[in-house]
Amino acid sequence: MTGTPADVVERRSLETALTARMRDAQAKARVLREALPWMTRWAGRTVVVKYGGNALAGGGDGAGSFASDVALLHSVGLRVVVVHGGGPQISDLSTRLGLESAFVDGRRVTDAPTLEIVKMVLLGQVNPTLVGAITAAGATAVGVAGTDGTLLTARPADPRLGLVGDVERINPRVLVSLLDEGAVPVVAPLGRDAGGAEYNVNADAAAGAVATALRADKLIFLTNVPGLYEDFGAGDARPLLLSHVTLERLRSMLGSGALHTGMVPKIASVVAALDGGVAHAHLLDGRVEHALLLEIFTDEGIGTMVDKETT
Repeated sequence: MTGTPADVVERRSLETALTARMRDAQAKARVLREALPWMTRWAGRTVVVKYGGNALAGGGDGAGSFASDVALLHSVGLRVVVVHGGGPQISDLSTRLGLESAFVDGRRVTDAPTLEIVKMVLLGQVNPTLVGAITAAGATAVGVAGTDGTLLTARPADPRLGLVGDVERINPRVLVSLLDEGAVPVVAPLGRDAGGAEYNVNADAAAGAVATALRADKLIFLTNVPGLYEDFGAGDARPLLLSHVTLERLRSMLGSGALHTGMVPKIASVVAALDGGVAHAHLLDGRVEHALLLEIFTDEGIGTMVDKETT
């Protein structure tokens, strides 16, 4: 190599910069090569994503990152429906208003004042936040309450819970219409019974019922844990993260009482959804950046996948 020492240093710096840029470009090309077959496979398929209030409350720009992932899924042809929770936000507002939160078997006891707080948080805070974030990320999002029309018909649940309802029926017509128009429905889990009374509905149960009614290809839960653990909380034993679980094993875990209380509504929803025809369910850590994309568009995926496979 000839030239002055300064010229040599400059050329070497340029070569180093070009090499770094090339490596970066090659890394991106490898990611794209891995993702493209999955994009082709899932284009036109329906995916229901339950975005938990815990994931939203996880700090950072969680909602923005999630919204960007949803917008990208939408842009490559997936039909995405978001069902959201809001538990931590409801508890926070209840505390600030002087109302004590009470739970039975992990479900919120809901009297009339608490139901008003639930509606304020879901319809006035969480739903508009997600709709705005997804729209800002490039996909048209539309907020929908389960009480809109006959979307979510509920029936009273355990009398100890007050105005808490179980899902009796989902009428997916409004969701299908929005999906056909190229929008992303964002559903707040409220329900109404045949007599017009309103109920607080568990978001996990609502997401599973929506997925079943839409005959979705995937049901994805985003929460604040990496997935489903075996032996979680069993003394000093280190819990094992399960990357794949069959429906039958999950049904056994649910029936045996081996699940952590917070997981029970999610697992019950997964079991009901797969029994109802949904092909796959996933439990992912919503705090992980691009968790949705990593699960759908990579060979390995993350979190826990559940399917009907028996072998």
